[in-house]
Parts: sequence; structure tokens; C-alpha cells
Amino acid sequence: MTRPSPAPGAGSPAVDGRVPDHLLRVGDLEPDVLRALLNQAEAMKREPLGWVDSLRGAAVGCVFEKPSTRTRVSLATAAHRLGMAAVVLNRDELQLGHGETVADTARVLSSYLDALTVRTFEHRVVERMAEASAVPVVNALSNSHHPCQSLADLLALQEHFGTLKGLRAAFVGDGGSNTCTSFLSACAATGMHLTIAHPAGYGTDPAALDEARTAMRHSGGSVSVTTEPEDAVRGAHAVYAEVWVPMDRPGEAGERRRDLARYRVDDELLAHAPGDAVVLHCLPAVRGEEITSEVLDGPRCLAWLQAANRLPTAQAVLHTLITAARSRAPLS
Repeated sequence: MTRPSPAPGAGSPAVDGRVPDHLLRVGDLEPDVLRALLNQAEAMKREPLGWVDSLRGAAVGCVFEKPSTRTRVSLATAAHRLGMAAVVLNRDELQLGHGETVADTARVLSSYLDALTVRTFEHRVVERMAEASAVPVVNALSNSHHPCQSLADLLALQEHFGTLKGLRAAFVGDGGSNTCTSFLSACAATGMHLTIAHPAGYGTDPAALDEARTAMRHSGGSVSVTTEPEDAVRGAHAVYAEVWVPMDRPGEAGERRRDLARYRVDDELLAHAPGDAVVLHCLPAVRGEEITSEVLDGPRCLAWLQAANRLPTAQAVLHTLITAARSRAPLS
């Protein structure tokens, strides 16, 4: 399979667009800012302690209402590598668990901190935090969006293929998941071509599809939808698998396993993809359900690179948003 040619100037760290106040979803990043952020992450991965004095004395709050391995550890470590303190807080450790509003909590925390990261259920919680916060808010996962994961996905693909524009990807499984929605936006911003394969009842939000198609008219990407996983992976550079049962929907486990059984990423499905296609997974994985151990542990799988890239991308996000916020702050 022919790979796209690397984009010119891919190593430039310059930001040619406006850095947003907050990162609540991938669509908040203008394409130029997204590219610059990925380049910054690549530089930070090569020299992880090169920015240890850049935000010395600053602090980031990490509010977690959901369990976390990769997000929690990568954010805390990223803060450390920027010279920052990371204050990790569970809901029950805050007055949020005792009646204080999300907005009031954000107002107070943002008077102590230089950024807030929030891992929660309803996306509106992250939005309310951002509306009330005086410092940047980063969505560390909500039920609707997972921008931090998509940045790590893009960095893994960029490292493997040398470019993003023109790549063809297939997302196989629940098209309505937060990971799929964010990956769709990431493909739209970078000029990738995405095919989403999902069963009936697991479709992507039509508004997200419309927004992506509008962006793709400028980026040169495209998105299509099918119910046939074999059709989706034909010609794909990358095949994305994701856990079938979200952590907050255990009561749907039996139904979801039945509905999504055809969408397992295994050797049989990959036989329909090009021989050099890679496999993506955001982790954690349920081996034998959405992906087999043979594929997950095989040479074609980039899941472990994606996981590792959660650290430099988190570092780049914190540095970019906090530095931009400080530059916008009025002089006292």
C-alpha cells in the first residue's frame, strides 16, 4: 500500500493559529494549532526535561470523577516535567460531593491553580467548569469527547507514517463513543479519510458528522459510514478498536457484546486490510472481546505507542494552554 508523502515543514514548532482558552474537544484546536501542538509533543518526547523550568511554581488541578490509569498518571507526570505541581482530586474529596456547584468549585480552584483538568461523565460538567474558570480547563474525558486520547492517536500515526494528511483509517465498533467522536474530529482537522463501521443503534452523532464534513472540505479529508467492518478496513492504513462496554454502562454488557460481536478486530478481520495496516486501541482492552490478544500483542498494534504518547501530548497541552493564557493576561 502506498503511504502519503510527509507534509512539508512538519518539524516546525510555530503556532500559526489562535490557541483556545480551553481544550474541551478536538474541534477547539484550529488545524495550525493542532499541528504545532503535535510538533511540540514530538520535541518534548525527544527531550522530556527540556521544559522543566518553563512553568516552575505553577500548579494544575486534576479532578477525577471516573477511574483512570493513563490519564491520571500522564497528566501528573507531564506537570512534573514542566516544573509544576499536580493536585489530584476525587469528587468525594471536594465539596462537589456535598452540594457545592460545579461553577463555584471551578471559581475557587482557578484562584489557586494555573489549569484545571477534568475527567467526568456528562460533558456539560466540563463546559460549566470552563465557563466559570479563570484558567484553562482541559477535558480529560467526558462521555461525549476524549480529546487527550485523540492527540496521542495522532502523534502515534504521525510517528509511524511520517504524516497524517491523506491517511485512511477505519473505526470499528461503537460509532457513538467519545473516542470515535474525538477521533473523527481529529481526522477532519488533519485531512485524513475515516470510515466508521458500526451496527444499527450505535451510530455517530449526526451533528458531529456534519461538523467533520464541513471541516474536511477545507482539510481534504472525508468520512463515510457502513455497517460492514470488512468494507471499512479495505485500503485502511489504520484500524481502530475500542472497548465495547463503557465503564459507566455495565448494565448493557450482555446486549453490547451481542450487538458488537461482528466488529471484533482479529486476524480474520485484518485479512481484509492491507498487509502493512496498523491497529489502534485507546486502552484499556478487554482481550477476546473487541480485540484479540494476538492482535493487541502483535507487531501491527500501536496501542502501546498511543499509551506512551499520552505523556508528551499532555505535556504539550498544558504548556501551550498555560503559556497562551499568561500571554493574554492583562499587565498589573
